[in-house]
Parts: sequence; C-alpha cells; structure tokens
Amino acid sequence: MQNFIIYIFIIAIPNVKLLLLQNNNKKICADCKFFISNKNECSKFGDLDIITGKYKYEPAFQVRNDEGKCGEDGIFFKKNYLKFIPITYNFIYENNLSIFAFSYFSLYFIIILWSFINISR
Repeated sequence: MQNFIIYIFIIAIPNVKLLLLQNNNKKICADCKFFISNKNECSKFGDLDIITGKYKYEPAFQVRNDEGKCGEDGIFFKKNYLKFIPITYNFIYENNLSIFAFSYFSLYFIIILWSFINISR
C-alpha cells in the first residue's frame, strides 16, 4: 500500500507542475524570425529614418506590451527555423574587427613560425 501511495504521488506531481506554470504556451520573441537578438528589437515594427536612411525598430518589450501591435499573445509571431544564422551574423557584425585582428595575427604567427622552422633546417 505504501508503494502504491508513492507511485500515485510520483505520477501526480508532473501534472500539478504543469497546472502551476503560467505562460507555458506563450510565444517568445527570441524564437521569432522578426527578433533582432543583438538589440532586442522587433524588425516587424520600425520606421525609416529619412535623414540617415536606416531603419529604427521598436524594442521587443514595447511591441509585446502594445495590444495594437504584437501584443501579449504574439499576433505576428512567425517561428524562426533558421535561428542560428541571425545569431552568427550578429556576432560577426558586432565583432568583425576582433575577428579580423585575430585571423590576421594568427596567420601572421603561422607564417613566422613556418619561416623559423625552415631557417633552422
């Protein structure tokens, strides 16, 4: 009988946890194809700056708080199936100088090392 009670308790706990969790079916901006991860902005809502010619996008939290736009339910949410591409692009875009310097100096170091090896022969 004691094992039966433990068995029922183990089975019932996961079901109770699911009921206690709120917002478990909410759409998350980070999974949306319009989300710009390095700036936390939504590319669905923005205006063109006529002076600079660049788009200024609204912050994602403002878009989600405004029911006239995406709202709390994520009306304009579209699943991003290629999530790794924008993340990689944003990383390279933000760190292009560091990546270039690291690549250049690594190549430079290899050339110097190769020349020392050839001189010592």
